[in-house]
Amino acid sequence: MATAFPCRVRIESTVDNLDSLGLTVGDSERTEEKADGYLMNNGDQYTLTYSVKGEGGDVYSEITVDGGAVRVKRQGAVISDFYFKEGEEHRSLYTVSPYKFEVTIKTGRVRPELDAHGGRVDILYRMNIGGADKAVRMKIWMQTS
Repeated sequence: MATAFPCRVRIESTVDNLDSLGLTVGDSERTEEKADGYLMNNGDQYTLTYSVKGEGGDVYSEITVDGGAVRVKRQGAVISDFYFKEGEEHRSLYTVSPYKFEVTIKTGRVRPELDAHGGRVDILYRMNIGGADKAVRMKIWMQTS
């Protein structure tokens, strides 16, 4: 039986814009979120839930780590459903009202290091959103209370 434990969450993302040759253009965009959430462990699967308040409204996030695959699903002011598994491509929509962007994700690397007390997940991927190519590094830390 799975049990959810309160946890502290920190997510850092670094996004680099890429030119037609795949080279970095301009400065990196860096974002960081911190929140209180819940971490649930059900065998080899971990699910992290948390919400943050943003300028456009509240965003509820659910991150599921199942072996070497990670799913990041958001609802509210931002709607997205991204799936990351090494070597795989995933297509989705990214919605920030009133706009919708088609997204293609090509996952390069997924490194989960989790146990019942939390841990870290690193994801490296390429993304094409609305026709723009980007290289993204996402780091997710969680620690149960």
